[in-house]
Amino acid sequence: MSRRLLISGLGMAAILALTIRGAAVAQAAGTIRGLVSDPSGRPVPSARIGLIDEASAVMRVTLTDTAGRFRFDGVPTERTFRAVATRFGYESASRQQVASGTDEVVLTLVPRVREPGDPSVETSVAAPASEESEPIQLGTKMVLLNVSVKDGGGRPVAGMNEANFAVAEDGAIQQIVFFEKRDAPISVVLVLDVSSSMDGESLREAKRAALDFVDQSHPRNELALIAFNDRVRIVRNFTSDRAQLVQPIRELTASGGTALHDAIGQAVELMAGAQHARHVIVVLSDGKDEDSARKFNQVERLVQASDVVVFAIGEYSKVERKLYLTGKKYYKDPPVEANLNPVWVLREVTELSGGSAYFPMAAEPLRGFFDTIARELQDQYVLGYLPEPRTGDPRFHEIEVTLKLPLPPGRFVIRTRKGYLN
Repeated sequence: MSRRLLISGLGMAAILALTIRGAAVAQAAGTIRGLVSDPSGRPVPSARIGLIDEASAVMRVTLTDTAGRFRFDGVPTERTFRAVATRFGYESASRQQVASGTDEVVLTLVPRVREPGDPSVETSVAAPASEESEPIQLGTKMVLLNVSVKDGGGRPVAGMNEANFAVAEDGAIQQIVFFEKRDAPISVVLVLDVSSSMDGESLREAKRAALDFVDQSHPRNELALIAFNDRVRIVRNFTSDRAQLVQPIRELTASGGTALHDAIGQAVELMAGAQHARHVIVVLSDGKDEDSARKFNQVERLVQASDVVVFAIGEYSKVERKLYLTGKKYYKDPPVEANLNPVWVLREVTELSGGSAYFPMAAEPLRGFFDTIARELQDQYVLGYLPEPRTGDPRFHEIEVTLKLPLPPGRFVIRTRKGYLN
């Protein structure tokens, strides 16, 4: 979740080196234990394990230890979960209907076959040797923050380093243990509205902008495509092969209603199989939710409990803009789920995650907005810290990032996620 586990480009082993040793892991309602191995039975260390509550969709995350084992304490005994294992260079594996008190969960990761000339590599920082073989304490995971810094004119501020930043969680200053500023590869899910209101020029323009976004994406980025109307469809799972995305985007057609909440929720869950450390969702929609099975508060909690950054482009007619661009949570009375303002929904989910929402004028080209998102992703700083181990029911922890001297002169605007659920 946004208690960050680092994989791929950020180096999963760095977490192991920074994990707090010797912290007691409290026994709560129940425990789920498991083992991750390859097809030959060898353990897979540093695999990412997501434990997803099948009722609320809230996900907890940890890493396997050097013996390939993982453990979740404080698991409610009355609930069932889906366990998902991922590791750079392997196909993901999952198991449903997992509950505390059951036998050890065994997951097998099959090595992914690389095509000749595949430029993807895994980089890591080796953990220091220890005189004793201590178990890895899984109660503390790194919180990873994608931070945008802009000047008064809205331009990205380059050249900052770790000493320029201060991070506080729930008001307490945290030690920054990871810092990165480079155009590292990311995992992106494109979520495109193909409801009937998008038919015609709106969908054609959306396709052009999406194809341009794919084309200018970092060569090592992996991208997935979700299309939604009244139902959500994973058109293409994560791939670094641009050719596998071009034709599916071109073939999208418009029909049906709008299940925006379900689409965002599905995109967050799809990140369980992502390879890269930074997770981004880009949503394009032109309507209000009318067909989702998920309530907005469920989607909100899912985003809070994840490490995704959400960007959104909301395209509305002149009449809809007048109705929705008011800043109000409900665009009309009474204040019930059906009357949620779609502009407020997109702003809320993006600001919560540290992203941005854009609202073009009617018939305004979308390409510039996708370009803006792509540029921002290339200019972000990445900060990581290890919070204190905690037990008990999950709650929202507020995060604040500020700047410290020395700084270049001028006024700065900082944007990152508001916090995380843990």
